[in-house]
Amino acid sequence: MNRFSLHVLRAHADRTDHPVGWLGALSDGGVGAALRAMHADVSRRWTLQELAGIARMSRSACAAAFKRQLGTPPGEYLTQWRMSLARDALRRSTCSISELAVATGYESESVFSTAFRRVVGSSPKQYRDASGDRTARA
Repeated sequence: MNRFSLHVLRAHADRTDHPVGWLGALSDGGVGAALRAMHADVSRRWTLQELAGIARMSRSACAAAFKRQLGTPPGEYLTQWRMSLARDALRRSTCSISELAVATGYESESVFSTAFRRVVGSSPKQYRDASGDRTARA
């Protein structure tokens, strides 16, 4: 997301009394700060303690705020975000699966592939191959 897009989203959130979902969480001082940190450094091995510190909350308050605003705890949100980035990169075939694993915060291709399969339902290679097939048919 570029700076202009982020500015537009923040401006929209500021005009809404109580924005909900991701936009509402982003505009929240605590959870928003943690979200921005995760998005800025997706490859970092974030802990709840670190995110809570950034959010200026206790660990339990941070986890509860994430769950309330985003419907998921911070660790699960981060996994989903990483997999969203991975799916996009695999569709564009911009890097190897091993490079993608490191870029999204996984210590090995094997660990990344296991997480990808759990979230997406196929291996990264299968996903890339299927995405290429759709492009070829279009």
